[in-house]
Amino acid sequence: MKKWRGKMVWLLPSLIICIAVLLLFNHNYQKVTEPPDDNWSRALDIGTTPILRSPHAKMMKGNATVSFLTPNGIQENSYNEDFEKVERKNHDIPVDKFTQFYIEEDRVVYTDYYHLYDEESGKKISEIQKFFPLKSEAFYRNEDKLFRLDTHQLEGEALLTLANPKAELKMIETENGVYLLIRMVSIEGNQLTYYQVKGNNLQKLGENAFAVKGSEEVRDIQFTVKNNMYHILVSTLQKQSQSGEVENDYYYAEGPFEEDPNLNRLSFSDPFSSTELREVSDLSMEYTEDGTLLLFKATGWTETRFRENTQFNIYQAKIKNNNETEVTRLSNTPSFSNFPIRVNPDTIIWVDHGGENHNLLVSSSRPEVITKADQVTKQALLHTSGKTIGMLSAGLFALLISIIWFLWPLLFMIIIMFTRVEAMDQDRSWVLYTGIFIYLIAAIWTKDLLFSESLLSRAPEYLSFPGSPILYLLSFGLISFAMLKIGSPTKDWSIPVQLTYFIGVHVLLITVIFGPYLL
Repeated sequence: MKKWRGKMVWLLPSLIICIAVLLLFNHNYQKVTEPPDDNWSRALDIGTTPILRSPHAKMMKGNATVSFLTPNGIQENSYNEDFEKVERKNHDIPVDKFTQFYIEEDRVVYTDYYHLYDEESGKKISEIQKFFPLKSEAFYRNEDKLFRLDTHQLEGEALLTLANPKAELKMIETENGVYLLIRMVSIEGNQLTYYQVKGNNLQKLGENAFAVKGSEEVRDIQFTVKNNMYHILVSTLQKQSQSGEVENDYYYAEGPFEEDPNLNRLSFSDPFSSTELREVSDLSMEYTEDGTLLLFKATGWTETRFRENTQFNIYQAKIKNNNETEVTRLSNTPSFSNFPIRVNPDTIIWVDHGGENHNLLVSSSRPEVITKADQVTKQALLHTSGKTIGMLSAGLFALLISIIWFLWPLLFMIIIMFTRVEAMDQDRSWVLYTGIFIYLIAAIWTKDLLFSESLLSRAPEYLSFPGSPILYLLSFGLISFAMLKIGSPTKDWSIPVQLTYFIGVHVLLITVIFGPYLL
């Protein structure tokens, strides 16, 4: 028993520190694995790709088919409604950073920077300047012509000759068919022409025009078509801004095809902070029964990272009748998220930027997928460990602040050594108690140096309630004093050593429990 009591002076502080580290790890795990939204699942890993490019996804026979590039070619996975893999196919093609592809049943075509090829024969189909692989058809542009690809004959069928070779083409596929938007820029502004693809022909739907402010230039246009009306989103870039930083604005309009767009500015509020989302990009649009939906990546609030509280994640915005937006976060990871695509109304896929390989991740509002994704993963444990170690390292700054607390009892001990030598020689208990009292008064008096408003705002509720700094300073003082008295070796220690032990344990508890939230 005496042997164990002798070790308690070291075991008890170690035990409390271990408990504090476990609490910090659990707190960080809850933040790192926080679902993006109450009704959406955590990220579910379904594969990796070496190329930062959007995957392909479509529904076939009730299953979701997801295709993406690997170092050896294309991997085509089929998933059931619970996103469990039911089939896998591989297609061997050369892969580089320019590779794009289109899969139709057993036919695969792919591109490099200059040409379109057939996977089976390796035959060059055509030279290209732009490739448009949609869900059920593929198109390509060669010089001033737009072609529809006949995947059976492996040849292009000309649909349109562009009057202006600098014209920009946009193509989308909806449940009602394939649509084409041609944008040409002139002195008057931006001229838009809308078409619907009808087999090997184009049906012109209408044309209109819009202009932006002189201080802005159009960066991107996204569109969709529904009920004989266009819906467009115009992204602009400020040529010059007062802040000197890149500034983007987003405008939305809808109406009949022959009616010029009445652009209304949109803002995207971060659902987890009081600020707006920044750097909105990788946009896509679709029209649903609930209205126009935007899917995009943006910089917004996240607590998945150490020290930095923003990251690129995936969001959805529903445009209301008054041109306001209702934003929902669909992903919440510490990595840079890119290229979101919608598999079906309740499931999205995106690419998380990694090192040599990038993770393909899924999020869904289906209860079965939410349950499946709610599991402990190696990736989550690694991110949590990294964040915890980083926070513990940052907590060491609390040691520097505590020097101010330690100076006053040190000064007291020096005065006693020169004025009351016999009290030190005889280890009078009042010297220890007075030193502890002076230390605690100094800590409480200068507590704001450590317990700042920013620290308390970052700390969990059980550490940051009103009056918590004083309560914890005193509570840790009682714990340190109890450890000092429980350990039998401390009875043989001198007063300066006992006081040093008390202060050391007290500072260590503050450092481990509050220090991680200092930075």
